[in-house]
Amino acid sequence: AGAPAPLGGRPGRPPARPARGLWGVAMSLSAALAAAVAAISARATAVLEQCRKVVDLGLSLAAWGLEQCRFAWRVAGRGLELGWLYLPVLACLPVACLADGVQGFLRSDTSARAAAADQAAGGPKAASTKGPKATTWLDGWWDLLLRKSQRSGPVFVKLGQWAATRRDLLPEEWCDQLGKLHDDTEAHPLAFTHKVLAEAFPKNRPEGAWHKKLLIEPKPVGSGCIAQVYLGYLILDDEPGTAKAKDNASASSSSVAPRCMLGLRALCRPCLPSGSYAEVASSKLQRCIKVAVKVVHPQVRRAVDIDLKVLRLAAWFSECLGLDHLGCSLMLRQFADFLEAQTDLRLEAKNLRTFRQLLGPSSAVDGPVIIPEVFERWVASDALVMSFEEGEPIHELLTAGPTELAKEQMAAWKILVDLFWAMVFQHRFVHGDMHPGNLFWRRGKGGGVQIVVLDCGLVIDLTGQPGEDLSMMVKAFLTRPEEEVAGMLIQLSERVGGRAEDVVDPSGFVTGIANLIREGKTVKYQLSKLNAGALMGRSMLLGRRHRVRFDARFVNLMVAMVVLQGVAMRLCGDGDIVARMMPYVLGAAVTNLKATIGGSRGRKTPEPEEEPAYER
Repeated sequence: AGAPAPLGGRPGRPPARPARGLWGVAMSLSAALAAAVAAISARATAVLEQCRKVVDLGLSLAAWGLEQCRFAWRVAGRGLELGWLYLPVLACLPVACLADGVQGFLRSDTSARAAAADQAAGGPKAASTKGPKATTWLDGWWDLLLRKSQRSGPVFVKLGQWAATRRDLLPEEWCDQLGKLHDDTEAHPLAFTHKVLAEAFPKNRPEGAWHKKLLIEPKPVGSGCIAQVYLGYLILDDEPGTAKAKDNASASSSSVAPRCMLGLRALCRPCLPSGSYAEVASSKLQRCIKVAVKVVHPQVRRAVDIDLKVLRLAAWFSECLGLDHLGCSLMLRQFADFLEAQTDLRLEAKNLRTFRQLLGPSSAVDGPVIIPEVFERWVASDALVMSFEEGEPIHELLTAGPTELAKEQMAAWKILVDLFWAMVFQHRFVHGDMHPGNLFWRRGKGGGVQIVVLDCGLVIDLTGQPGEDLSMMVKAFLTRPEEEVAGMLIQLSERVGGRAEDVVDPSGFVTGIANLIREGKTVKYQLSKLNAGALMGRSMLLGRRHRVRFDARFVNLMVAMVVLQGVAMRLCGDGDIVARMMPYVLGAAVTNLKATIGGSRGRKTPEPEEEPAYER
């Protein structure tokens, strides 16, 4: 089997094949073993990956369940809190009604007996003295309900404020009582303000601790459902500041600083942490200016977070019940988003900057509209520092007699109406909460009326497609038949999730909207003859009845217009708001025409050299 012997008879070497065969077998076995090990490892890895996914899923489900349990616990606690607040109030309602009924019966019986005695005596009937309205038990019940609403959180206060503007849906007495929620609410303690300012402006900032540059008075000048405002002084020894700060510092460096130094001791003692007064007093203050310091209330975020989750849960539940065609879920989500934005003061600071940029010269110191200026280094989610604008509540003009401040009332009416139409058609950025509590007035340097606009947290952004839809609707409103305008509303409802096949009785909706438009045109949109709130409420009822959706921005715009109409009507009831609107509508049309010709799209702002609309 071996190789043949070579010449000479010597046997040859044994062949090496068997050795190579054993080596190949060993290599094959090792490769097979490695493949088996790799397969087992891959399988084990896959199994471990599946186990990891199962564990992760289990942990996620456990976390979700724990979060839902915590949410349910918080909702239950919130429900107990609301029940503790409102159950006694509801229990007192029948008692108050019964007490008023008994009191009214006794008064009428006493009056009848007195009248009978006078008649029997043959003397003249007692003259009825008409004095102020007596306070009833029901008035006291309303005061209790409003106090409980203020303690319930911003959701209930905002809902009450909104309900106060719906006189078309609620009785007049209810709206008058709920309108008190626009007034100041209960203020939080000063210690919480110090805590918020310390967290918002920590010591590691370039400016140092907040109390080294910012001094506040112990009592707030105003308190709303979200935050309260203090009068303060911002020290400008090395603060770069803004244009307004520089102007105030240069114009009043000899007057503001001495007053600040004289009142510094009384101002610092109750408001600064212990030990900081000596530090501030020892520093050589150059100049300081008045500022408004806005601080969010305690527990606002907790209450809003729970209430917003409940609103979103209610929106999901309404969809499950098949109520999506009514727009309930959309309404609840939009209200939740609106309220969530109200609790972040950084958004208000951004809106203030936008308004000042858009209004331009009109919002300057000598302009007819005054917008507070934001100090960039003093902006946080829970605290905001802006310029303090002097002024008197516009309620003074609203309650003045026809001859006392007639000139000022007319000037304020023109400014407010022009401002609103300019925001709608020229800037497409509208202040959505211009109720009397957010409006002040004062006399400028030239003696003219100036309107101070505050609380810019709620705005209506009409840029892009909503602004184009609004321009299209206004153009159709002015130039086309009323039925065609109503038909366009049905078409626009498809852009907010509505469907044409879901509309019930389209012809009835068109007829109803057309009648509302004719009703407004009949009185030429005079404020004294036009009930804008009733027209808006009837249009909303038509939309709900016929399942036609409206864009929430348009609804908010209508609500803002109704709120402003209430102010404007008391300033000048015979004013023609449509006549004041026409220049801005034409200006918007010209701007769109220029954009079309030039091949450019988007919002166009007026040229710097153009005369402000308020001066025209």
